[in-house]
Amino acid sequence: MLRNQCTHSNSYSFKFILSFFSLLLPLTLCSQVDFVVIDSIIIIGNHKTKKHVIMQEIDLHSGDTISLEHIADRLKSNEKRISSIGLFNLTSINIKNWNTELATCNIEIKVQENWYIYPYIIFELADRNFNVWKNEFNYSFKRVNYGLALDHINLTGNKDKLKIKYQTGYIKKLELGYIYPYLWGNTGFFGNVLYSENREIAYRTLGNKPAFFSKVNNEKIFFQHRAHLGVSHRSSPQFNQTIKLEYVQVKTDDTIAIKNHDYLGQSRSRLQYFMIDYELKYDYTVYPLYPQKGNRLEINARKEGLGIFNDINNLSIAVAVEQYTSLFKNIILANRLKFKINLLNDAIPYYLNNGIGYGKDNITGYQLYVLDGRNFMLAQNSIRWKILDHDFKLFNFMPKQFRVMNSQVYLRFNIDGGYAYDPLSGPENPLSNKIQIGYGPSLDFIVYNNVTFTINYGITQTGEKGMFFDGGFNF
Repeated sequence: MLRNQCTHSNSYSFKFILSFFSLLLPLTLCSQVDFVVIDSIIIIGNHKTKKHVIMQEIDLHSGDTISLEHIADRLKSNEKRISSIGLFNLTSINIKNWNTELATCNIEIKVQENWYIYPYIIFELADRNFNVWKNEFNYSFKRVNYGLALDHINLTGNKDKLKIKYQTGYIKKLELGYIYPYLWGNTGFFGNVLYSENREIAYRTLGNKPAFFSKVNNEKIFFQHRAHLGVSHRSSPQFNQTIKLEYVQVKTDDTIAIKNHDYLGQSRSRLQYFMIDYELKYDYTVYPLYPQKGNRLEINARKEGLGIFNDINNLSIAVAVEQYTSLFKNIILANRLKFKINLLNDAIPYYLNNGIGYGKDNITGYQLYVLDGRNFMLAQNSIRWKILDHDFKLFNFMPKQFRVMNSQVYLRFNIDGGYAYDPLSGPENPLSNKIQIGYGPSLDFIVYNNVTFTINYGITQTGEKGMFFDGGFNF
């Protein structure tokens, strides 16, 4: 009898232990799960924009497995990427329906679409920036362009952009352009035609400033035709490639060839050529409009002259590398290094001999100057401090897209350096063929994830100081 009692006791003990571990095992497994699987992605608020456009901008997909440690950063970085493409005023990404037993969840992307149609009156400066217009030409309205234009940045809901422009004033211009990024899956196309004519042009560079020429009777002296077609391919949200074929025809008054026989090369007053341009962009930044962290690489290879007209033969490559590091919560270290090299020894016309001082390739404090050259190197460095990031509610009578204004303000301190090699420059342009360094603070404004404006105070290495202004649209 005692033996049987012991047997039953041991049986009960074994069942108790088995039951205990059967309860403990799921809890143990559950505590060890450190990932979640995306079951589906839900998009709300895209009344005009197609769903696939948003999906092309993010690196989240149904079936993806994401570490719990990194999920917050992944959602935030994708939220910033969507915001920076200019189609949406407000964007939020949240987790919905999290099933802890199955370790699955849904992702909800909620957007408020921006205003897409921008008909506007053109009133813009013909000069490189506001300070050139103010300092060199005393606010002359003869150097202002005006006219009518229409930009539609989401014509069919596929992030396709249409541009129509009629401009007169300092530069007369007719332009029509269209970009359709998703014609066959990730492959799209783009095209543009442009005609322009000028009564005044910069025919050479003196003292590292463009020297202008116009006739007494104010007749037109410069004519330009451009047309291009291209194909783009975006294999991932971060990786994009484009290739285009462009035709260029330029005519000038004969006086220009006399005043500078290198303007179009070989004392010509007419130049025409075909060009092939290849561009690669790898952008792994958070909020590409104004990067907060991550890196970016841009490579451009350009062949001007394909042997058809024998007017020009030039091959160049430009590489730009950018790194953005989040030092603290609201402090960002930004570094950009760019160089451009012309690979052939053929003479380059002045018309194509651009270096530092054009577009965003500037040295702080040197906005009034240009450094032309066959080759150049530019290093731009800054520390940025985000002092405002807030959504302001505006008046209810305004269109829905403008009732909430996303606003960001950054204080920035810059230290830039650059060098342009120009073997033909000589003593006429003392800043060329020497390293130039500039520095100073800036204040950057961003509103509606579309409009930027900058106030910059720059100081050159010789102590020259100036206040400079810049701005633009994220179209």
